[in-house]
Amino acid sequence: MRTAFGAEDQATFFTILSPLIRPFLKTTAQGAATSIYLASSPQENGASGVYFSSSKAKKSSESSYDSSAARHLWEVSADLVGLAAAGLGPPSGAPER
Repeated sequence: MRTAFGAEDQATFFTILSPLIRPFLKTTAQGAATSIYLASSPQENGASGVYFSSSKAKKSSESSYDSSAARHLWEVSADLVGLAAAGLGPPSGAPER
């Protein structure tokens, strides 16, 4: 997104590339549009487990549908933050994709 984040402390690399890349980046309003749409749209009320881009539902990458990888990621993440020790498992009833 086209913001001023990091503008005060840019490396030379980014100082040179920023003007070239800026025309291809979304404005902050464009970047927020899908989130605002999903939060306020009656058509998408309750949408969960769906990937959206430019206010439209899209098919996400093939790897995002790998339930074995998702479970492994959950287990590793839970272990790293101490949830595994607390006996908390992955959320149940997650919607099928």
